[in-house]
Amino acid sequence: MSSCCLASELSFILEPSDVIAVRDQPLMLDCQVQGERPITITWRKNGMPLPFSPRVQVLENGTLLIQRFQKRREGSDADMGEYDCAAQNRYGLLVSRKAKVHLACKYSTISLEQK
Repeated sequence: MSSCCLASELSFILEPSDVIAVRDQPLMLDCQVQGERPITITWRKNGMPLPFSPRVQVLENGTLLIQRFQKRREGSDADMGEYDCAAQNRYGLLVSRKAKVHLACKYSTISLEQK
């Protein structure tokens, strides 16, 4: 009988957390996992697999990088929503908490002249 390695079990080092994103700025959501490699990281937005592109990438450490956060893209939804990541190795699957991503409000400054 062989002893099981605890390192084989997946556990999160960092999970994604709620964030307020700034339009046209980079956005990073953490998803760092420890466990026996190889580990596959996948991301979902609003429960659907996230399509990747040059603008949306998963870094080597599992972090999601959106190069330019968009309010609305042509022919597609905005980047706002609920994101989660899933880590999988040969021992199982681990899903993170959901992180809500909101868009920061734009404020204009108005100077008031006193009379």
